Formats: sequence, structure tokens, C-alpha cells
Amino acid sequence: MRLKTRVLIIIAASLLSLIAMGVFGLYSMRQGMLDERRAQITQLLVFAEAQLNHFHALEVSGKMTRDEAQTRAKESLGAQRNKNDYFFIRGLKDEYFVMHPIPSRMEKPDNGGMLPDGRTTVQAYWDALASSESNIAFLELNAPKPGDADKTKRYPKLNGVLKFDAWGWMPGIGFYIDDIDARFWKQSSVFLGVAGLLFALSALMVFRMRSTILRQLGGEPQDAAHCMRMIANGDLGVDIPLEGGDDSSLMASLKVMQMKLTNLTSSIQENAGALTDQVQRFEQTAQVYAKAPTEEHLTDVQQTVKRLGKTAGMLQKSIARLKL
Repeated sequence: MRLKTRVLIIIAASLLSLIAMGVFGLYSMRQGMLDERRAQITQLLVFAEAQLNHFHALEVSGKMTRDEAQTRAKESLGAQRNKNDYFFIRGLKDEYFVMHPIPSRMEKPDNGGMLPDGRTTVQAYWDALASSESNIAFLELNAPKPGDADKTKRYPKLNGVLKFDAWGWMPGIGFYIDDIDARFWKQSSVFLGVAGLLFALSALMVFRMRSTILRQLGGEPQDAAHCMRMIANGDLGVDIPLEGGDDSSLMASLKVMQMKLTNLTSSIQENAGALTDQVQRFEQTAQVYAKAPTEEHLTDVQQTVKRLGKTAGMLQKSIARLKL
């Protein structure tokens, strides 16, 4: 695998890691804020249940009639309003509101609209309460904001409801969570900016490291390994490509080594050939001297021996250049 491919894999892995950590962090943040809203709604519903139990106890004790107790209970919960945050009360077995801050929604069937799954909002409340173990259920839906000029615009909202069997009521309260979504997307933008910056810096560092490694090696690591393997196997004719002006990389050093080994082996081969020729000439001269041992033939033998010694010395110097 080429170094460029490995670098790209490292960059891709870094990008995926940043995305995975960012998505998990953003999801955890949004879930944490939703859990906080659920805790607030739960606390308010527990408060509402305590109020209803109080007035129901007054009814049971005979201190109030049911109508009086229910009226006082609705007044108590109805007073707990802060702008778009308010209590409402629905019936547990019908689609009517028992209490709602918008008078036009009273005294007529109101199923709360259809949800994407085909159920009405009321039916979704009933189903959630039926499967709840805590007598409290939650529902995310889209609803208009009271006082909003655009009546058709819907905002994400988290509602919680409570089952109060004594009067057949289903009190509830909800908070709009568009601020959570706004904060989520704001944090997402910040994350994308930071992640993009970190990714760019990481990619720049990795590419610079790649360039440094390639500059030190003089080429791809696998090309350098291939050339070294060929030379080790005795192939001194392997082509070692170099960039222009490269005289300090591993490949450049390998090229110099190749040239020196080539010169050395050529010198050894040349001296070995010369030594072989001189040995043959010595044999001939020695044979001539053996047949006619004259002063002239002795001089030829001595000169041949000197040449043999000189050639052997040159061969020995060539071999000595190999540092074992």
C-alpha cells in the first residue's frame, strides 16, 4: 500500500472519528436538555396531583361539594400560568377540555389534531398513560403558540399528562422545545466549525509529515525497499529514480551505494581478468625458461612475477574496500 493511500486512510479515519464524537455529543446534549424538561414537567404534574388530591379530600370529607372542589381545583391550577406555559385538564374518557386558558377550545370536542402516526393527540395521551408505570406520560408534538400572529405555524412541544381517576381527569402541562432545537443547531454550527478547523489542521500536519517522509526517503517506501532488495540480490543494474536536486535522501544514498558497488565489482572483475592472463603468461614464460634456462628467460620470468604481484596488490586493495 502506497504512503499516499495510507495518509488518506488516516485522514478519513480522523474525519469519521470527529463526526462520530460530534454526533454523539450533540445527541447527548439534546437528550440531556429534553430530560431536564421532562423532570420539570414531572415536578409540576406531581404538584398538580397534590392540589387535586387536596380538593378531592375536601370533597370526600364533606367540606365541599364535588362542583365546589372541582371549581377550586381548576382555579388553583389555572392560576399557575406563565406566558405560554400553563396547565390544562382533559377528560380521561372523552375529547373535551375540562380547563384550558383559551376559552374557544372549551365546551366542544377537541382531539388535539392528528399526529404523523395517524392517531389523534388525545388517543396518544391515552395510549401513553395506559403503558406508563408512573401514572405520568409524555408526548412530543407540534403546536401553535398562543398569541403568535401566524396561526398556521407549528412549534415543537413536549407535553406531559397525569391520570387522576377520582374525577376522571387528565391534567397536563407542556413546554415548547424550539429553544432546545435552536440551541442544538447553534451548537451543531459551532461543532462543524471547530471540527472543520481541527480536520484541516490534522490533514495539513499529516500531509506535511508525508512530504517530510517522502523527502527523507526520496520516494515511496515500497519503491525504496524494492531497490534495496534487488541490490541485495546482486542486481546492480536496477533503476533508482531520483527527484531533481536530490542528494541527501535514502534513495540518493542508495544510488551512490549502487554506483560504488558497480565500480568496485568492475574493478575486481578487471583485476581478476588481468591476473588470470598474467598467470597464463607466467606459465608460458616458466615453461620456456625450463627448456632453456638462459639469463634472458630468467629476466622474463622475474618481470612476469612482478606484474603478477602488482595485479594481485591492486585486486587486494579493491577487495579491502569492502568493509565486512
